[in-house]
Amino acid sequence: MMYRMKKIITYDEEIPLPKCMYMIKPINDPIDSLNQDEEINISQQAPNKEMAELVTRQDQLLLKLDLLYEKIKAISSSCKASSCQQIKSKQLKPDITPDEVVLTANAENLPWYIHIILKKISVSVKIYWHIHSSVPTQKVPKIKSFVQTLQSASNNSGPVVRLIFVNDSADPELKLSSLSLPIVGNVNILRYLSLVFPNEIPYDNEDFTADALLDICHSQLERASEKNKETVVKKLFAEYDGWVYSKQFTIVDLAAFNVIKQWRNCPKDFNGTY
Repeated sequence: MMYRMKKIITYDEEIPLPKCMYMIKPINDPIDSLNQDEEINISQQAPNKEMAELVTRQDQLLLKLDLLYEKIKAISSSCKASSCQQIKSKQLKPDITPDEVVLTANAENLPWYIHIILKKISVSVKIYWHIHSSVPTQKVPKIKSFVQTLQSASNNSGPVVRLIFVNDSADPELKLSSLSLPIVGNVNILRYLSLVFPNEIPYDNEDFTADALLDICHSQLERASEKNKETVVKKLFAEYDGWVYSKQFTIVDLAAFNVIKQWRNCPKDFNGTY
């Protein structure tokens, strides 16, 4: 055989196996068949030592489980509801600001929201930029003009942001560490930045209307053709009154600003909106 199994209980006596599925008593001679039946008395059978040891160990294990269950009940009852609620309501603010991040952006669609964020935050940020060899030469002046207007810190005390411009149509990616998965898409990057700078980039993650407007910026406006982009922008600014949503600057305005700045053939009406 392929596998050999270790014996759990040794049983040397021969076990008679049935030769048919169902045993039927003879119909013609019911008296003889009754005499042939042997009554099996379980109490007269000799006890099996190994089986008795197994039953004893099982009883001991069940007893230990009962004691463990009683201890768990005692511990849970000793926990007061007030202390549990206090731990639950306590807001832990993890350190979500790494020392260095890498933002990979498309050379055709530059991350214009960085300008607004650098003007609003009080943290000094050191910016380094790199142009990938895949970027055509005619796009290099536009990238250099973009990075030269960024406010970069002169000292090395603040966090470091590395901008890498590539000639790729994929969504931008923000890498927080070499081991973590990147944050993909401008809208998702802005969501992360709103956690780092909640006062500068207001965003309520439980506001479904704001999330719907962000989805319009990402799934419809960023991916719309030049011909259909004006229709989507008009839909986004349907109730425009100072700001896209709410009566103050929010993350939706920053996402809309970024898309409009990336618009190559932006109409004058929308170009002067921001």
